[in-house]
Amino acid sequence: MSLETAQTGPHSVAPHQGSARRVAFLLDNLNGGGAERVVLAMASGFAALGYDVDLLVCEFQGELCGSVPPGVNLIVLKPVGKLAGLSTAVRRAGWQGLHGICFWLGSARKIPRSFRYIHDIADYLQRETPAVIFSALGKSSISTVLAMSGLNIPTRVFVGVQIALSIRSELSRKSGKGQAYSMVPMFRYCFSQAQGVIAASRGVAEDAVELLGLDPERVHVVYNPVAEPEPAGDPAGDFTHPWFQPDAPPVILGMGRLVEQKNFPLLIRAFAAVRQQAEVRLVIVGGDMSSAEQMAHRQELQELAVELGVGDDVALPGYQSDPHAYLRAARVFVLSSSFEGFGNVLVEALLQGCPVVSTDCPSGPAEILEDGRYGTLVPVDDVARLADGILASLAQEPDTQMLRQRGREFSVERALEGYHRILFGDGPACLPSEPGESSSVKPSSYATKQANGNHRMIHNSLGRVTT
Repeated sequence: MSLETAQTGPHSVAPHQGSARRVAFLLDNLNGGGAERVVLAMASGFAALGYDVDLLVCEFQGELCGSVPPGVNLIVLKPVGKLAGLSTAVRRAGWQGLHGICFWLGSARKIPRSFRYIHDIADYLQRETPAVIFSALGKSSISTVLAMSGLNIPTRVFVGVQIALSIRSELSRKSGKGQAYSMVPMFRYCFSQAQGVIAASRGVAEDAVELLGLDPERVHVVYNPVAEPEPAGDPAGDFTHPWFQPDAPPVILGMGRLVEQKNFPLLIRAFAAVRQQAEVRLVIVGGDMSSAEQMAHRQELQELAVELGVGDDVALPGYQSDPHAYLRAARVFVLSSSFEGFGNVLVEALLQGCPVVSTDCPSGPAEILEDGRYGTLVPVDDVARLADGILASLAQEPDTQMLRQRGREFSVERALEGYHRILFGDGPACLPSEPGESSSVKPSSYATKQANGNHRMIHNSLGRVTT
């Protein structure tokens, strides 16, 4: 999702009087992840609706530093020392939260860096008293709740969940990497203190309810927004990759970071099976060239392709600034992940009219593809079923208009409506569509879901959860 580029350094706008129209968003940094892009899109949307919007950032670093939207007041928080941060966290957590902090310290064996920002977050809240503060990621969410503790102000706190915490926690426990497992008790304590939890998919929401023991009435679902790119004329356009030229064999496309979660070995094995029956090629876009771990995995994938006899038909070109060009030119897009939180790239493929084959992994793909209506779903880690799904998709003429229409259902405007209803209890009268214009928001359909023994109705875009 592209965002309008603003200044490259911290900037501010003159604040208006009245905290009822002030909204705050908090991020750990401005790395180019899905949660960061969602927050920037929502900050931009609330600013366009006339709110005073503050974006609090713990560390001003990452590829999105130049993408802070105009009209959004960027505040870079100041850290205290590690021991001072720990002291602040313990004092604000009280006896109820002390167990969580002790478990975190004992398991991670270090003082969380995020504790160093609690003091400045609290100072901001006391000084500005925004109507709402929203934090999209785990560590900053814990810091936000702790910062609010003891403040006699009416600010409402909402926290976000982008991926199934139980899966991330279990992977962290088994590998000894990351702090997700160490943070679970603090998630339980802090998320229960927040006014609401906003999840990126129904699967993620249900996982949070079960793992953290949350009240389902306070857990909402808003699908991640994906902005529709500018329309292209010739599908190839200025795209000069030799494998996407006219009359070349069809290309199967994968996309994502070169990490275990994306399960690209599964895709390469399935492609090798497809290659025995059809003349096709495979391109896997993505990968951070500065990451030694991802580059090592890239080498492993290349070696696997050679081992399977398809080395000459598999390309890994790395990160691409315009992935939409690949999606427009590909014959089939395949998501082979073992797990996701939502699966933004599936929506990006749909918006380009590209047929999709995806593993039915937790969580997101089945919701985006509506249980197979808008793409093929196959079991996780099943090479034969994935290969069959790719072959079937290659043999069919895609209904590109239907796919694009489905992709448009995950618009920024719809997500903004959802966030507004959750944060303020109602919807905005109108949302901006083009400069100088506005359009009424159209309500979307409801879906029912059986979860944790309770029959609940979940509004797909607005995220309201009712029993």
